[in-house]
Amino acid sequence: MQRVWKTITGFYHVCARGMGSQLIFESDEDRWEFLELMRDCCRDAQVTIVAWCLMGDHVDLVLLDYEDNMSAAMQRLLLTYARRFNKRTGRSGCLFRERFERCSLDTDRQVMEAVRSVHADPQDAGINLIERYPWSSFAEHLRVYDGDEADATRGFSDPSCVLELFGSAKAFIAYSLSTPDGGDPAMRDLVEMELGRHAFADELAKGFGVALQGVKAAPPAQRNIVILGLHDAGFTVRQIERYTGISKSTASRIVRARARTAVRTDDSLG
Repeated sequence: MQRVWKTITGFYHVCARGMGSQLIFESDEDRWEFLELMRDCCRDAQVTIVAWCLMGDHVDLVLLDYEDNMSAAMQRLLLTYARRFNKRTGRSGCLFRERFERCSLDTDRQVMEAVRSVHADPQDAGINLIERYPWSSFAEHLRVYDGDEADATRGFSDPSCVLELFGSAKAFIAYSLSTPDGGDPAMRDLVEMELGRHAFADELAKGFGVALQGVKAAPPAQRNIVILGLHDAGFTVRQIERYTGISKSTASRIVRARARTAVRTDDSLG
C-alpha cells in the first residue's frame, strides 16, 4: 500500500500489520480491547473511523482525518495496545511493524472501494463471508444505511460521512458483495453516478474560477462563493466536504450565514 502523507478529501485507507506476520490478537478479549482503545485514540485526535476490520495479523481501516492527526492517534493506539498485549501474553519486543501503511483516497469511487475492500478482507482470505464475519464494521454500516444513524454512536465506526455514496442498505450490500473489477451492474451504476456527480461539481467550481481540488486553498471569499454555488446546485454539505476537503462544520457555517443574511433582508423589507 502506497504511503501518502496528505489528501485533499481527508480519507485514507490504513493498515497496521504485525511484525513478521505476528498474530496481534489471541482472543476476543484482545479484539474488544483494541476496538475500545482505537475508538478512544481516534476520538481524542478528532479522527473519524469510517470502516474497520480486525484480522489475525493485521488491522484494516478507512479513516477520515482533516487535521493530519492520524499519525499521533495511530502511534498511541499501536504502542498502547502492544504494551498491554505483551504484558498479558508474557512476550516482548515489537508487536507491529515500525510504520503503519496509509493510502490517500482522493475520489468517492476510491472511498467506496476502500470500504468494500476492508469489509471483504476475511472473505478474500478464505476465512468467512463478508456478512458473517463478526470483527468488522459491516453490520454497523448496515444499521446506519437502514436509517438508524443514531446507532452509529454505539458502534466503533461512523459510516454517516459516506452514507450518500450508497444511499441505502440495498445499494450498500450490492456494492459490498460485488466484484472489484466493476463487473456487477450495481457497481457500474454507482461508479458512473459518482463520476458524473463529481465532474458536475468540478465544472461548477471552475465556473467560479477555481478547480474543485483547489477550493480549500482558495481565498475565503472565493471559497465561500464556490461552497454556496455547490449548495444551491443541490449538493449536500457532506458532498461538499468530500469533494473539497473543507470540513462539514465550515461548510455548514457558510451556508447558515447566508441563510441568516437572507432572513434579515426579508425582515427589513417587510
